[in-house]
Amino acid sequence: MRATHSNAITSARGSAVRTLGRRLVHPFLLLAAVVFVSAPAAAQETSQRSGVEFKQVAPDLYFLFEFTSSNSVVLVTGDGVLVIDTRQHPRDGQDLIDRIRKVTDKPIKWVINSHFHGDHHFGNPPFKAAGATIVAQKDTARLMEKVQPKEIARRGNFFKSRGFDPNEVKLVLPDVTFDSEMTIHLGGREVRLAYLGPGQQAGDTFVFFPHARMVFTTGMFGPRSMPNMAFTPSVETWLKLLDQLAAMDVDKILPAHGDVSTGKDVKELAAMLADEYATVKDAIAKGMSLDDALKTLKFPQYKDWRNYGRLEGEIKALYELIQTGKRGYLD
Repeated sequence: MRATHSNAITSARGSAVRTLGRRLVHPFLLLAAVVFVSAPAAAQETSQRSGVEFKQVAPDLYFLFEFTSSNSVVLVTGDGVLVIDTRQHPRDGQDLIDRIRKVTDKPIKWVINSHFHGDHHFGNPPFKAAGATIVAQKDTARLMEKVQPKEIARRGNFFKSRGFDPNEVKLVLPDVTFDSEMTIHLGGREVRLAYLGPGQQAGDTFVFFPHARMVFTTGMFGPRSMPNMAFTPSVETWLKLLDQLAAMDVDKILPAHGDVSTGKDVKELAAMLADEYATVKDAIAKGMSLDDALKTLKFPQYKDWRNYGRLEGEIKALYELIQTGKRGYLD
């Protein structure tokens, strides 16, 4: 088991780390063609309680898809297991462990938290108790700690809908942090982590599985879903990241929200985001007040998209960013 990254670790416990070159920035440009293996039907499991689907997307990769919450990815090897994102509550984290145990009894050695939102790391405690080493980009770790009370508060409706006690949520910070790149070697597989700049927020981490020609994305991408605009420091940078993602030589994209996707889905989201941003910028340039924008800007072409109901919040967030350059949620 070996981890490598290009910059000094902020915090590391029990993990060997050494320097890696700059080759992770575009990690799929030199890949040889690999045939994508589709999942057998028998490898899929659906929970009637919560609508969770735990499906095999490659011989050693599993994708936990939950439309009403957040997703996870599990790599299963002969030497152990790697997990991306641990879901929204310790009970959901334990549920993911239980699903993994139906596939393998190998130890869970690595957990990657892809970004700071609580629905992607509040499930950390049972994984830490199982002995996993938790990894995140350094800004993700910083924001996890900074906004923990706000993250618990904004997930109150979710906890109530599931009968979950928010007091059971305990902050478990990463054991290892990285700046821009890190590679984990496990069971003959290479998993590449790359931070290419902020998208939906600082710390957005891409996770590449070269052997399967797949990439996991953070909340900066979700198919046909209105993205939360309250955290991004730059919509322009976000759009550039989406362009990079759409151009990557991969077969499948595994998003943090929404089902398995392709580059076509990424281009569709980028077009929507550019449209929304340009429209709000134009309204501000014309002197339209926020109140009038909320009454006027309806974007009916996206009314069938997921999260369309939070449009007013998105417009408010864009007004804040464009007019002040600040992100109140992160203060």
